Amino acid sequence: MSLLLKRRSRSETRPKINEEKPKQEKQQQHQPQNQITPSTKKPPVSSVHTNSSEQSLHKLSLGMGRRKTSAELISEAKLFLGDGAGMGAAAVAVGPQMMAATGGARLVSTRRPITPREPGRVLYGKVALAGRPPSAFSMRYLQNEKPPMTPPTNLVAPRQLPALAGAPATPMPPPTRNGDLLCQSSSETLIELLKQHAGLKECSAETVQHINAILQELYTRVRKQERNFKRGFILGGLYGLVECTSPRILLAVARVVLALRVTGSNLTGACKLIFKVARHEQHDSLFHEHDVLELLIDGLGHASPLEEPEACIYAYGSIRFLTASSGQQERDDALNCNWPVELIETTSPTAAAAITSATALAGSASGSGGGQTAIICPRKLSGQQTLIARLARHGAVELMILHLQMLNEAGATRRLSGPPLHTLYQLSAAMRALANVCQQQQRLQLQLQLACPHLIRAAEVSMGELEVQANVVRALSVLSEDSDCCEMLLKYTARIGLLLGPSCCCANKDDAGQWNERLLAVLSRLGYMLGNILAKHESARTQYFHNDVAMEYLLNVLKQLSSSHSNTNNNPSAATEASLIDAQIKLIRVIANMSVNSEVGAGLGNIHTLGSVLLQLLRDASSTRQTQRSPEQQELLHATLGALHNLCFYQDKQAGTPAVGSLQSLIDELSATLAETLSKCQTTSTKVELVRVLGNLTRNELARRCFCAAGGLPLMVQQLTRQSAGHDYELRTCAIGVLVNLLGDGEQRSPFLQLRGADLLLLLLRGSLEQEDWFMANIVCQALWNLLIDGQCATALCQSGNILDEVSDVLADYLDEERLGNPGDDDEQDLDVDAIADPEAEQQPKTLEDEANQHYQHHDDNLWEDFALVATDLLERIHNNFDKQQQTHIENDNDNNDDNDNDDVFIEEM
Repeated sequence: MSLLLKRRSRSETRPKINEEKPKQEKQQQHQPQNQITPSTKKPPVSSVHTNSSEQSLHKLSLGMGRRKTSAELISEAKLFLGDGAGMGAAAVAVGPQMMAATGGARLVSTRRPITPREPGRVLYGKVALAGRPPSAFSMRYLQNEKPPMTPPTNLVAPRQLPALAGAPATPMPPPTRNGDLLCQSSSETLIELLKQHAGLKECSAETVQHINAILQELYTRVRKQERNFKRGFILGGLYGLVECTSPRILLAVARVVLALRVTGSNLTGACKLIFKVARHEQHDSLFHEHDVLELLIDGLGHASPLEEPEACIYAYGSIRFLTASSGQQERDDALNCNWPVELIETTSPTAAAAITSATALAGSASGSGGGQTAIICPRKLSGQQTLIARLARHGAVELMILHLQMLNEAGATRRLSGPPLHTLYQLSAAMRALANVCQQQQRLQLQLQLACPHLIRAAEVSMGELEVQANVVRALSVLSEDSDCCEMLLKYTARIGLLLGPSCCCANKDDAGQWNERLLAVLSRLGYMLGNILAKHESARTQYFHNDVAMEYLLNVLKQLSSSHSNTNNNPSAATEASLIDAQIKLIRVIANMSVNSEVGAGLGNIHTLGSVLLQLLRDASSTRQTQRSPEQQELLHATLGALHNLCFYQDKQAGTPAVGSLQSLIDELSATLAETLSKCQTTSTKVELVRVLGNLTRNELARRCFCAAGGLPLMVQQLTRQSAGHDYELRTCAIGVLVNLLGDGEQRSPFLQLRGADLLLLLLRGSLEQEDWFMANIVCQALWNLLIDGQCATALCQSGNILDEVSDVLADYLDEERLGNPGDDDEQDLDVDAIADPEAEQQPKTLEDEANQHYQHHDDNLWEDFALVATDLLERIHNNFDKQQQTHIENDNDNNDDNDNDDVFIEEM
């Protein structure tokens, strides 16, 4: 034992362990091991992303017991850096293996809410609001500052200038199409040239070039604020071209009109011209050729959304189209692929640089057969980015915030309706489009942060107008993905939660008895936004929980959605069904992320309705065959299990009489349902989530009894006898964790031996040690410790001899310093030798692979030390049991045959 104790003393360099060890030695002789941290301590927080993170976690966990390839190291380092940027040091400290089997609460993230795709650029989509301006329109009705002209059906001769008295009228010869001649012509001549093309629709490329040259010259003069002509005279010449089909001419006309600093109907006309061009994606390149967007913002600066609402409607509609082009759909599709959020939302320059370099390394590793896939970042159109940057520099966001404030002030005194309400619709949609790229435009990001409280107020003002409110909340939900905007929204957490109540009190069913899809969209995005806030800020969790009204609204909405979903008489359409499930997922995520806080998690366990809702969702999922379960239903099941995982961590003890429908009151039913669901489950990833929930739940004595009564013990043994493949590593570690809890009860140890559980634990221990998987070896040792607490089990195993002998031998072998070496000291020695051999080595920057190697070497050393502590205690217990068994055998022999002392000594020596 001296060798073992020597190695153990190296582990006891940690002061806390060294101080508590003497006091615990006697207690540990009869105290069950438990891999779950005590509920009095703050649970570890780890960010878990449904679906996609399971693959990343699997890659991390499979490599624990062997030398990792460079590709694996790079992959793990990228995930590590992403966690560090998004979750902070507390999350980074929790390793992937701890996430797999240890207890505690973890954050749950989901893909973005479902956004129906419009077939093209339309101003309102399927919205049918009364009094809305049309998406298609004619420009002929515009009021000019002079009597409207009657457009000629054919081209006519140029109009004659006023003749001098007594002199015959002489027609003016038309100038040639030459830029120099246009510069030499008067403004009146330019207008007359344009009037020659009044009513023009289809035209040749040569004509477009000619008219565009005239308009460019006219624009140059207007921008110089030439005062030698009347504004109405110029507008009269311009509006004869508004029916032209050439987008280049339409934008040129709009530029001149906006340069005149027009207001009223003329400003509306210019905005409509721009909208007419912007509604077609193939025309986007034209907006890069001149300053029409800057002129548009200047024009809106002279407008009021209450007095010139149509100008704002078409202007913001144009901005929405131009900033939400095909690149936007690519980003939405990318985010909905459930990529790890930390790799997409990283805003830290240091982390971004590290991930960029990791991508390059991963690419080279992939090229050399490493099998590592490079990080795929959301793609953006460079042209789109340029337009957005121009808008931000020219004060577009500040103007939008100002207009938003004006609409909110008006909505505070009277209910918004008609054009001002439609302005809010387009304005919020444009903000949402800008918010999608704010993370890559720092200036825009800072500006949009200021819009958050005004958007929340707009969501309150538009209450009852689901189409408009859905757009406002959609913009907020996109902004909540950004860490800085999320911090801005922090103080409004409970206020956002209050939006759930009135929304659900609206007419949530149509004539066919189905849920209103727009209401479901509002609920889904409110849930997504709240889930993002609660995932990032601890104070938001307590703030929301202590707002009784907000909590009541949340529980009511969840109950209504759950009852509607489980109603067999209701047959919603496929789209409504998907939206209904999506809303449930997002709102359950609010519960899951809120319950990471220990106070909130304990309180939610005894709150009415919540337990029955989660249990019903679990039962609905288990009643549906795996092959018939849609991807949305599968995601809903995982979200439900994520919430249960966190809540069950705090249900280890039951105090007082639980509330009706609370999780505390349904511990027995939940335990049996989990056992039933696990027995039917065929998907390994879902099994992992189920067993994780059981790992926390079985800390409760009642839950252990009910789970074992439902056949839970053989079910756990069955999970551990499966062959290694896919997510089975996670499944095994989680299942062993459940066994540690179950074997803490004396009545489960003998049945476990009858299931050949000791042989199974020996097999798992040997396999994990051969792979140098110290974490799995640690929890297997904890399970063996709990098994050996029982005197009868220990006696039976000692009498058989083989199993405990093998366990003792393999533990002694892997606790041997000479066999394993001293990796930490060797590394330090090698580092010193390298530094002496190459004095410049210390000055060279470390690569990402070097940092990954260093991090995981330190991580492995910590895991080994944790394993060594438990393994040493277990080895001592085994030896003590053998000694007791041998002493009992000697005493029995002495009682039966007092003359056989020499044999006793011989046997003792043997």
